[in-house]
Amino acid sequence: MKRIIALMITGVGCALLCIAQTQPPNTEYRQEGIASYYGDEYDGRNTASGEKYDSTKFTAAHPTLPFGTILTVTNTQNNKQVIVRVNDRGPSKPVRIIDVSKAAAEQLDMLITGTAPVIIEENIPSSPMVASSSPTSQTIPPSPQNTSTPSENLLSPPYVPTGYSIAAEIKPSIPPTGTGKRYRIQVGAYKIVRNAMDVFDKLKNTGLNPAYERNGDYYRVVLAGINADDVQLVAEKLGTAGFREALIREEPSASNE
Repeated sequence: MKRIIALMITGVGCALLCIAQTQPPNTEYRQEGIASYYGDEYDGRNTASGEKYDSTKFTAAHPTLPFGTILTVTNTQNNKQVIVRVNDRGPSKPVRIIDVSKAAAEQLDMLITGTAPVIIEENIPSSPMVASSSPTSQTIPPSPQNTSTPSENLLSPPYVPTGYSIAAEIKPSIPPTGTGKRYRIQVGAYKIVRNAMDVFDKLKNTGLNPAYERNGDYYRVVLAGINADDVQLVAEKLGTAGFREALIREEPSASNE
């Protein structure tokens, strides 16, 4: 009897081990299925999140994802993409996985068909943000050298349709306007010089004026001397470039320098 029990336990253990070995690694949210879009009759109605539906905004309804989740939707028939924010529940038909706004449907080129096969993926920021502290010095990194060190998780902006942006989240918060204060916004901090340079160039191409800070082993990419009244605009430009968050700290006043 003891021998039979031992064999049963061994068998269960082997089965559990096999299951564990076949489980895929943790990945970002991804789902494939059919998308549809809201008709004009829904314009102005309240969504499940409490927002009013606006057909000109890039939003979507999903059965389970939390409100505020940012998704990239890809039409697999033409490879066109759009970024949407979940603010409603749906679709009403269980065979569909998402309802997108009319503006998003237009970007996906599905207005005529009404539905389209899509892949939806959650946008999760991957750039490491390092806690802000006073820099030890301010310097331009040297030219990058070949290294066997694996690349860092550099923030890779997803496709953003023309005229559409999601403002980057400014942490801890956007300061009040009208104060005349100036701020320094840290977009990212990187050990690998090439990654810092890539972000620097990306910000330049967005029309911003980035600078470097050296802090220990890290190269920070920052936007210095930003007026409090302009922080929101900068956040929107960062969102357009694909950056999802940035750190902010107040610049020292002239009297304190």
